[in-house]
Amino acid sequence: MEAARRQSRALRTREQILAAAVEVMVGHGYAGLTMQRVQTAAGVTRGALTHHFSSMRELAVAAVDYVAAAQAGEIEAAVADAGPAELIEVLHEVTRRPTYVAGLELWVAARTDPELRAALRPGARQLGRQLREPLLLLVGDLDDERLEGFADGLLSLLRGLAVGGVLRDR
Repeated sequence: MEAARRQSRALRTREQILAAAVEVMVGHGYAGLTMQRVQTAAGVTRGALTHHFSSMRELAVAAVDYVAAAQAGEIEAAVADAGPAELIEVLHEVTRRPTYVAGLELWVAARTDPELRAALRPGARQLGRQLREPLLLLVGDLDDERLEGFADGLLSLLRGLAVGGVLRDR
């Protein structure tokens, strides 16, 4: 019983640290993601932080997985309730959320960081798979290549709007 309670507490602490890492990325960018900032934002001791993540690289890679899972969950929940006509607006709304902003920070950083880029690829593939089914409802019966082109174009447009949102208040 005590072991289960300790494990539960450890999982909550890890989740708290990862949520804080996303918060730091949104507020300070990937370059501003430091162990000290995450420790402060999470409200944990240095020992607790390093127990879960022994290095900045390890924390960043775990944050990638955390962001990808959060985005997947947000998109899945948002798209489930949207009809074909509402789908684009729902996806646009998702791209304005903090987890999406954190994801953008990671994408930009991955341009010059091969390890980070490799860590991001599975989440990007998962996102593409998640969007195929609802997009089929929106665009009708397209072959896989054309649907993939449409999905890539739509995601690029939404990413561009999210980046542009940095310069305007929308």
